This record gives sequence, structure tokens and C-alpha cells, in this order.
Amino acid sequence: MKVITAPEDLLRASEFLLVEDFEAMRSVLEGQLLRCGARRVDTAKDGREATAMLAAKTYGVVMCDYNLGPGKNGQQLREEARLRSWISPSTVWLMITAEKTSTMVSAAAEDAPDEYLLKPITETLLQSRLLKLVERKSALSGIAVAMKAHDWRRALQLCNEQLAAGTKSLAEVLRLQAQLYQKLDEWPRAEAVYEGVLQRGQIAWAKLGLAQVRVHLGDLAGARTLLQDAVREHPQYLDAYDELAGVLHTQGEGQQQVAILERAVNLSPNAAHRQSALGVAALEQGQHDLATRAFSRALKLSEHSAIEDLEPFLGMARLHTEAGNPGEAQKLIATMAQRYDSHDAQLLAKAEKVRALQALGDKAGAAQLAAELVAMSADESSPGAADTAVRIAETLMEAQQGDQANRLLQHVTRNNYDDARLLKRSQRVFERMGLGVAGGELVAAARREATNAMKDGMQLMADGDHQAALESLRGARISMPRNARVLLNFAAVALTCLQRHGRSATLEAEVRNAIATAQALRPDDARAADLQQQLARWTQEPA
Repeated sequence: MKVITAPEDLLRASEFLLVEDFEAMRSVLEGQLLRCGARRVDTAKDGREATAMLAAKTYGVVMCDYNLGPGKNGQQLREEARLRSWISPSTVWLMITAEKTSTMVSAAAEDAPDEYLLKPITETLLQSRLLKLVERKSALSGIAVAMKAHDWRRALQLCNEQLAAGTKSLAEVLRLQAQLYQKLDEWPRAEAVYEGVLQRGQIAWAKLGLAQVRVHLGDLAGARTLLQDAVREHPQYLDAYDELAGVLHTQGEGQQQVAILERAVNLSPNAAHRQSALGVAALEQGQHDLATRAFSRALKLSEHSAIEDLEPFLGMARLHTEAGNPGEAQKLIATMAQRYDSHDAQLLAKAEKVRALQALGDKAGAAQLAAELVAMSADESSPGAADTAVRIAETLMEAQQGDQANRLLQHVTRNNYDDARLLKRSQRVFERMGLGVAGGELVAAARREATNAMKDGMQLMADGDHQAALESLRGARISMPRNARVLLNFAAVALTCLQRHGRSATLEAEVRNAIATAQALRPDDARAADLQQQLARWTQEPA
């Protein structure tokens, strides 16, 4: 028999964190929370203290002021908490602010807290909101645990069970269900959920989700229409502006992309990622003054953010170089490399340095660094993303390093023959180098090679020639070492061989490496997770 817990009991059982920079207000709000039912309330006076507390303890309810004085603001604190998994879908996050301007309200709601409240806050209102939110969120706790463990199928199963039993959190569970279908690459099912929700009403998040499905299916025109409707009907729903800007960029509508991002930035000027996106779009359109303003604002906003945002550094460095100040560009690149130590950050910093060296007249230095950069980017063991490699190729081409850009694009194309978006971007770079026809032929050859190898491997498996099938897919893997589909097909065939012919430490190591590389390329890939579990059962290792 299922035990139903009263909201008041859930509130008493929750751990509370209050983040407020003014001591007097902190005392008032702490008292209100205690009278609303909290057993105890931990308090932090700024983002630094709150960061340490969130890292050390799991909180069920966080009440956070948007303005926290010097350092992180409330939005940046929530971003970091989500990034580092300090909070989950079952955490209640209340954002509070004393400012009533539309700009501040948009900023407070930017990162989608569960509620935002304007000061002064009455005790009656606070208790009412808390009880409803804690009850709704508690229903999601099991789903939250599964999602935190990246067990998408278990999370989906729990969603389905709640929907079958009848849940008070219907909208939230449907939203999670659709998002999980997307993660599991079950797009038709995600589409059905979103369409079902939209039959009940014009729900903004459902329109956004359906637009994402349309983009995945290649229906950019349909996605654009949905997103334009969402922006018109829900003008404060900023995620729709971001998605629409991406669609416009893919359609080659750069001026309209800039216009939609400017509208979004005017609504909420304190989102670093959107200022950064505006800077990139403006730079592509040759609007250097607008790009400079957007990048400068993004740099200021990201000073205390835990989220890596390379674009404002790279964009400002490029602007400095093109304005005849490559020395300033190099200083900015050095700052970026010092702040961010990710593999992609280091690669992109080197690429911008190639541009600066070329502008300084050091052609030999630029050529040597470009060659090193291509070798690093094309390294099979490199964790760098394909998008980053194309970005590097673009920079090398602009820095008059066409041969190295061509080499890198060939590597990217071979390994991503099935990614239409990436191939289109690569083709544009080939065309700018005057190699449009050769680029198209390379894409076609890569697709034929991979398709034939996998078709041959599957046919050999069907014919019972397991060893020949394995060798066929091993050859495809050697040729395309960074293609997730090839890697996972190889792993699947190899596992079948192991199950039919017995254990082999060498082959098991190959499978383990192929799955690990595929997971690095696609962290949320459901098939990779399934194969990992099969391998774990076979070798009796932890999954």
C-alpha cells in the first residue's frame, strides 16, 4: 500500500538553504521559513558561501536572492548548481528580488526557477507556494534519482508509471517523459507527447519541444513556424528566442538571427550565453560595433560563472586582430587559456593564436602552430568535439592556412558522414576555400565507405561468418575512429562474437574502448549505455 505524505510533513523533512546578502532581510526570511514549517534553515550571505554549502549538502529547498552583491548572482549560482548536479529535478528553487522592472523579472526567471517572488514576501503567500511546490516536487524524487544516474530508461519507466497511476504533477511528468524520449533517440514518441500536450492548450514548453523534434527531423520551416508562434504568444519565454535564433542561423538568415537575439537581450540583458550568441551572430554579419558591445557584456557577466563560455574571448580576439591589434588578441587568448583548462578551450586558443601570428607577419610560426593544431585535433584519443574541429578549420582557413584546414575537414567529414548539420557546415568551409566540389565528393565517399562496411558486416553476421563480420567492422572503425555509429556497431558485433565463441581479453578490451569512445562523443547515447551493460554482464564488471 502506497503511503501518502502530507505536504506539511514533506516541508518539515526538507533541508533548507537561504541565500541573501542583507543580514536584516536574511533574518526576516529565515524566521518566515521556520514559521512556514521548516525544521531548520542554513543561511549563506553570498554566492561563495552558498557554493560551498551546495557542494557539501543536498538541499530540498533553496531560497535565493537574485542580487547577491559582489561575485555570483542568484542566476549564476543556480546555473553552477545544475551544472555540478548539486540540485536535481526534485529540488525546489525560489528566486527572490526586490526590483519590479520587467528586465529584472525576466532576469530572475531566466534560468527557470520553480518560482520567483517579489519582495516584500508575505508569510501566507510563501507558505502556500512552498507547500504546493514541495508536494509536486516530491512526486519527482524517484525520477530525479534515475536521471542523476543517467539511467534514462529507468527514469522513463517511472514517468510512465506515474502517468498510468494518475499524478498531480501531470505537466511536469509529461515534460520529463518527452525530454527522456529525446535523450533515448525516440523522436516519434517525443513528438506524440508534445502534440498531445498542445491539444490541451498552447503550452510554451511543448511548442519548444516540438520545434526541437522538427529540427531533428529536418523540418526547419515547421520548427521556425512553431517558434515564431511561441515568441508571439509567450514574449517572456526566452528559450524560444534562443532556439529560433539557431534555426534562423541554419537557414542562412543571419540578419533575422541578429534581430531575434537583440529582442531577447533587450528583455533580459544579464544572460551571458545570449550576449555571447548575439556577438557571434553580429560578427558573422559584419556588425562589429554590435559584436564588440555584446562580447564585452558577456565577458563581464561571465566573470563569476562556472559555465565555460569561450565565444566572447574568441570573438573579441578576432576583432582585435582584424582591427590591427594582434598583441591585444594574444593577451585575451592567454587569459582564456588560463581561465578554462578544457581540451576544446586549449585547441581554440591555439587556433586564434595562429590568426594573430599571421597578422603579426610570423608566417613560419603560424604554419608550424597550424600543423600542430591539426595533429592534436585529428588525434584518435583526443576528446575534442567535431564542432570544435570545424571551428578550428574555419579559423585556419581565415588565417591563410588552407592546406591544414583541408586536412582537418577531411578527418571531420570521414568521421561524421551521418551528421547532416555538421556536414553542411563543413561544406560551407570547403566552398569558401574554393573546394566545394571536392568537399561534396569527400562526403559522398565517406558515406559510401561507412555504409558499405556496415552493410557487409551485417550481411556476414546474417550468413554466420562472425569473424569476417568482425574484421569488416574493425576496418570501418580504423578508417573512422571518431564515428559513434561505427564504434557501436563494431561493439555490438564483437559482443555477439564473444557470446558465441567465448571470452577474449583482447577483444573485450577493444569493445570497452569502442564503447568508451562512443560515450565520450555522445555522453547520453542510450545504445552505448545498453552495450556497456551487456559488456558488464558478460565480464561481470560494474556497469
